[in-house]
Amino acid sequence: MRTSYNILWSKEAKSQLTNIITYLRSEWSEKEVDHFVSKLRSFEKIVVTFPEIYPASKSGLRRAVITPHNSVIYQVDKENTLIRVYTIFDNRQHPDKLI
Repeated sequence: MRTSYNILWSKEAKSQLTNIITYLRSEWSEKEVDHFVSKLRSFEKIVVTFPEIYPASKSGLRRAVITPHNSVIYQVDKENTLIRVYTIFDNRQHPDKLI
């Protein structure tokens, strides 16, 4: 039986999520907001059961590409059965900005 993890979103990740949704609402439509939220929910459903499914960096952070423009950066905390989401990264930026 697989252990189910909980997800803990950082303040930064929550703020970025709010900014993305605000941007989608102002520049696009509710349809795009719903699509983005649906992709994010799919990520959550997968990662709580299979926390190591997405590739890890040397630092132990993992990157889940949610949309062509956004990735969720997280770390698996096995001891506390937590997925710690640190940020939602804009894939159009240079990867060095993650550091």
